[in-house]
Amino acid sequence: MNEGVVVEGDIQTPRDIRIDGTLVGTVRTDGRLVLGPSSRVSGKVNSPNIDVFGNVEGDIVSTGIVVLRAKSNVKGTISAATMVVEVGGVFNGECSMVVSAKGIGRPETAEKK
Repeated sequence: MNEGVVVEGDIQTPRDIRIDGTLVGTVRTDGRLVLGPSSRVSGKVNSPNIDVFGNVEGDIVSTGIVVLRAKSNVKGTISAATMVVEVGGVFNGECSMVVSAKGIGRPETAEKK
């Protein structure tokens, strides 16, 4: 998803994905997720491996590693097996480190009627 693109809704993919635009909703991938420097996500994020360069307000769930890069800004709850915050990265919220991937669940999405 390119810079300047705004998506309101949910994204689900079995592959790697990079978001450089704005997402209001949920993103789930079985691959790697990269949230670029111009990204703004308001919602839930779920991926085995997540690199955050931009802004997230919401829940992040990962069975692997979450890396908050130097200029990232995250406000919410993070559940991950491993988390790294680079110098300059900002994280305000709660973090739950899980030893086993069995203890991590995917964020729930509201059922559409």
